[in-house]
Amino acid sequence: MGKLRYKPTLALLVLMSLTVVLSACSTPENSGNDGDFTFSTYTGADEVGGTSIVFDELVASDDRPILLNFWASNCPPCRAEIPALQEAWQNYGDEVLFVGIDIGPYIGLGTYNGGRKLVEELGVTYPTGNTLDRSVITDWQITNMPTTFLLSSDGRVKDIVIGGISKSRLSQKVEELIAVNAS
Repeated sequence: MGKLRYKPTLALLVLMSLTVVLSACSTPENSGNDGDFTFSTYTGADEVGGTSIVFDELVASDDRPILLNFWASNCPPCRAEIPALQEAWQNYGDEVLFVGIDIGPYIGLGTYNGGRKLVEELGVTYPTGNTLDRSVITDWQITNMPTTFLLSSDGRVKDIVIGGISKSRLSQKVEELIAVNAS
């Protein structure tokens, strides 16, 4: 009978220890960066004001809504949509800031050099780059490639496109984003 009394006590001690550990993990100092990240540009440094950019600072300093596209150089749907993104950037760049972030090295679909080579090969001029912060994947809850977030000028997510996007659907989404930002 003595053995049965110790199991509930042990379970209670384990539960209390786990509670202490988890509460320490959720303190503001350890709670992550709320989706903010720093990226180094491959292209578009003049557009975003430098070669190393803090995303939240970019949002705060630009009045345009933002199309934030996460991609990888060895992702076929990503490669397929980049020309449409480039064309949309040429058409809407005065009204919407496009930012492409290469996360290929973190998901096994590319390298930093591969990402840089791809944007050069495809003639991309909108701001693209990579981040050394792998938590961007969990912070932005990226589950498929590519993933595109349409953000209002204050950085709030207005829409998400998971997977590749066609040229016509991209234009529609960008126009909707412009309309939402104007109201």
